[in-house]
Amino acid sequence: MSLTYPGFAPARPRRRFAAKLIGLLAELVEHIGILRMVTLQTLKTKYMKNPMGLLLEFLQPVVICTAHCTFFELTSRPVPGHQYVTFTLGGFTIWFCFIGCYRQTLRLGGRSPGVLAIPGVTPMHLYLSTAIWSYFVYFTFAMLVAYPCRLLGLMIHPPALGLTMITYGIAAAMGFGFGLCVGALAEVIPALGPFIKLFKWAVFVTSGIYDSLVTMSPVIAPYIWYNPLIHLAEYQRMAFYAGYPVYLVTLWYPFAWAVGLVTVGLVTNRALANRRKLRKFTG
Repeated sequence: MSLTYPGFAPARPRRRFAAKLIGLLAELVEHIGILRMVTLQTLKTKYMKNPMGLLLEFLQPVVICTAHCTFFELTSRPVPGHQYVTFTLGGFTIWFCFIGCYRQTLRLGGRSPGVLAIPGVTPMHLYLSTAIWSYFVYFTFAMLVAYPCRLLGLMIHPPALGLTMITYGIAAAMGFGFGLCVGALAEVIPALGPFIKLFKWAVFVTSGIYDSLVTMSPVIAPYIWYNPLIHLAEYQRMAFYAGYPVYLVTLWYPFAWAVGLVTVGLVTNRALANRRKLRKFTG
């Protein structure tokens, strides 16, 4: 029999909650340390033998954006405010961030035996580290691209920092989650490869890179709206050019897609990992 006094609650539940909270924070700090170590190790392995690889990662979006911006201006493509440079940069850099995180997660994550041999490192740490690096590369490109443009006589200001962090963060999370989902599907059903390529092409064409919802035909605009990347592209254009119209899009829609893709990707990868362990145990 325990004695309690009026006005005083038992201390045990509070202590248990505090202990759990401290344990979760310690685990989070440990995982952050592992991610930092894995990212540095992966970059050292990737760029040690090929120092020009990092430069090429920045030059590729420069060449693609320059070619498309020239094409848009020569063909007098309908662009809000005739801001061809910001229109091109806002659309393509979001796509680069999304597809870069997707490819890194799909191709490099979990496929580095040397790093996986380190105690405490799991394939999920590799998935996250490669996605974080892709986010860092394209976010840095977006923040610095205005300065060389000014040397060429183009009056472009660096994008809004807060909005750029949000749009690129959502795009990176979507690419990371999409990579996890596609990797799991490809493992279960290898024959889906050609269909996934067609799906990626459809996503690219409808992602708002070549058209804005404002200037798009009202017949197809309601359908293109359902691609979450066009919402991010329109907001990133506003980050470069404050007068860009974004009244037809919202950030909540792509955010919901990012949460859904990451959740489904994590759940399916956990299920596949348990399936592999079971096969290894029973086989």
